[in-house]
Amino acid sequence: MRFIPGLVSISFRALSVGDIIGVTTDAGLEAVEWGSDVHVPAGDIAAAEAAKKKTVAAGLSMPEYGSYYVLGSGEDIEKTVTSARILGITNVRIWAWNMSASEMSPEVYAKVVDDAKSICGRYPDIRFCLECHNQTVTQEYTDELKFFCDVGRKNLMTLWQPNQFRTHSWNMESVRALLPYIYGVHVFSWEGKNMLPLDAHTDRWAEYLSILRGSERETMPLMLEFMHDNRPESLPETAQTLKKWIKAAE
Repeated sequence: MRFIPGLVSISFRALSVGDIIGVTTDAGLEAVEWGSDVHVPAGDIAAAEAAKKKTVAAGLSMPEYGSYYVLGSGEDIEKTVTSARILGITNVRIWAWNMSASEMSPEVYAKVVDDAKSICGRYPDIRFCLECHNQTVTQEYTDELKFFCDVGRKNLMTLWQPNQFRTHSWNMESVRALLPYIYGVHVFSWEGKNMLPLDAHTDRWAEYLSILRGSERETMPLMLEFMHDNRPESLPETAQTLKKWIKAAE
């Protein structure tokens, strides 16, 4: 297992694509997850072509495309997939509705499941990765596991992240349970709504990485998402912390 350190571009929505690439390389990171809301909008072919050219020229990889496609919404995912393919990306982040499974009616849940089956079947060459987030099916990892079983498609996985509103023990249970489905990870140290410097949770992340190393995947992107102070100037120090963790986990 090799962990790949990178940056989620929406960490700095105000920066241009070129600036995102600059701060990423300056921080010694290896990858960028381009967001589809600002930096590489879904369906904007010119934006995708330009971002790919600049990213490849900088020697950075693009492990996933951070889309805002919502399962069951009735949207057409074709524009999202088109942009991902232009970028050369085969992993697309998606969202599993806008409420927890316990809040959904059986009809809504079935609609979300059916949409997941549909897009996974329609695009077998694309790996769709659920965002682990409150107010989605993934709010409870037990519900997310059930969702994977109900959909039953090998190209449906997840981008794991700790739930900042749950205990560390709950997050440990989550990462263990979801490990076979985890493609990549969003990395941050939060407690509730409080954004902390990344090294505040060094001990916790050491335990998470110990579990993640047990994945059967050859590589796994670890993507920094948001700085504790939202400043690009904090990225080098934050990236250094992540790289120290990766080295310690080797």
